[in-house]
Amino acid sequence: MSDRLIKALEDVRDLPHITLGKIVEHVEGEALLILSLISILPFMQPIPIPGLSSVLGLIVLLQGLGLMIWSKPLLTKRMKNLNITHERFEYIYKAALKFSAFTSKISAFKHPLTNTRGSHIICGFAIILSSAFLSLPLPIPFSNLIPALSIFLICVGLLEEDLILILMGLGITVSVIWMAMFSYHIITEQFQNWF
Repeated sequence: MSDRLIKALEDVRDLPHITLGKIVEHVEGEALLILSLISILPFMQPIPIPGLSSVLGLIVLLQGLGLMIWSKPLLTKRMKNLNITHERFEYIYKAALKFSAFTSKISAFKHPLTNTRGSHIICGFAIILSSAFLSLPLPIPFSNLIPALSIFLICVGLLEEDLILILMGLGITVSVIWMAMFSYHIITEQFQNWF
C-alpha cells in the first residue's frame, strides 16, 4: 500500500492545480481510508473535542458508508472542489511519507481475506458505529480516543492488508458499543433523577 500511495501523491504533485477531488482520483481505492485517517488525527489524545468531533465524525461516517456500499469515498461537490495550494500539499506529502514508514512497521500479518467484499462490509459497518459515537458531544475522558483508535486500526489494517490490526479495531468497536450502552444508562438514570 505504502508504495502505491506515495506514487499516487507524486503524480498529484506535478499537477498545476490541486483539489481534494483530484487527490481522491489519484489515490483511488485507498482514498476513503486516508480521508478517515486524516479526520481522526485530532482525536488521538484523551481530551474530548466536542465541536470538532461532530463535523469530522460525520466525514468519517460517510467514508464508512462508502466502504460498506460502494467501495469508494463519499464527498460532496464542495469537498471535491476544495483547493489545496502546492505548499499545503507538500505538508500532506511529507506526512504521507512518515505515515507510510510507520504503518509498514506495525503491520506484520498480511492476509488476502482483508481485501474481500465481506471484510469491507464488516469494516465499513464498524467505522460507521465508531464514527457515530465519536460524533456525540460527550464530556467524558477518552470518549473520542477509543472510537478514533478503532477507526485508526481498521483503516491501517485495510491499507496494509493486516488481519490482526483489523481484528484489534473490531474488538475496540465492540468496546465502543458497550460504552454507548453504558452512557445511555447513565443519561437515563440522571434524567429520571431530575423528575
